[in-house]
Amino acid sequence: MPSNPTHTTRRRFLASFLSLAAAPAKGFSLFGKKKVSNLGKVYEYLKDGHLRARELGSQRISVKNADFTHVEIQDTSWQYFDFVNCDFAGTFSIRLEWLTESTFTNCNFSGILELGNARDVRFINCTVAVNGIGGINFFRNSTSLVFEGCTFRNSGYDLNHEGGVTSEGEILFIDCKAQGFVQGADKKLTLRNCATRSVRLATAPYGLYVNDLSKLPYADFLLEDCDFTFGVRATNLSLNSLTMRNCKVDVFKTAGSVVRGDVLVEGIKEGFLRLSASNFQGKFTVRNCSFYDTEEGHSFKCNTDTPRYSLIENVQCGQAPADVICSGGPMKESDWLPVASNKSTIIRDCDIPHLHVDWAQT
Repeated sequence: MPSNPTHTTRRRFLASFLSLAAAPAKGFSLFGKKKVSNLGKVYEYLKDGHLRARELGSQRISVKNADFTHVEIQDTSWQYFDFVNCDFAGTFSIRLEWLTESTFTNCNFSGILELGNARDVRFINCTVAVNGIGGINFFRNSTSLVFEGCTFRNSGYDLNHEGGVTSEGEILFIDCKAQGFVQGADKKLTLRNCATRSVRLATAPYGLYVNDLSKLPYADFLLEDCDFTFGVRATNLSLNSLTMRNCKVDVFKTAGSVVRGDVLVEGIKEGFLRLSASNFQGKFTVRNCSFYDTEEGHSFKCNTDTPRYSLIENVQCGQAPADVICSGGPMKESDWLPVASNKSTIIRDCDIPHLHVDWAQT
């Protein structure tokens, strides 16, 4: 080896050193995991993203069997990290500015963590467990953020104590199971093959996020092949678009929601949809659905007065009435015209034994 090692040689040495430093060790915690503060250089890199970048460039660091419980790491960035079988717990003890090009596999999370603006980050087979409130929040520039095969549990859930995995930017959930959690995004939320129990879907709340309604961010929601039969709340949303296809639902309501673009609902074969008391402003489509469950004396309910174009196609209903109504219910005649913005409503190829179009405006 030359007496003055090159930058590449130093980098290789550091990579070998880091692999050893992050290896599992015995006797450091009740779970056989080493405190991250005892990982030497790795811990320095976790606390100082600029130091890691200067010394390692794009070299990846694997951190295995590490315990981050109540370890303070604030206002820094993590990049090119691969966390495996690690524990993260604390109340705002970890607060990142950026989290990029990193992975978390078989990791456990609890408490309240803020992982910053996430870009190109995957959580694989991880668990987020809280008792009451808690969870993980990501900031507004988050994109390409994926949770796959993860479990979210809230042992102390009630309506006033919700755990959450939320992003002020974008977030994608694939094959995840959630109980007593908020799954939310202010810009884009996608759920594929997910199963939920007492879950709330959320966007940025007016009054908490901004005081000026015109500055409120609006999200795109895509819900595909999900099982919502054990409970999901999707009311009071601020959306650009809403697409739900091939999902199982119990009672799915959108009351109080605004969708500035299109709403597409298709392939719903189980459950009850109440898409009323909502301000849908683009094109509204419900097709290839079957509604045989009954809720409040109805098999299906929607309002077609606010969407510019409404299409109900190949929909089958049971004997309870299906309602195609105005969003506010019956109003005196002088109130009709200022409310309605619908240009056309088309109902075709349907089997609806009892259809209410009372107060429809089109």
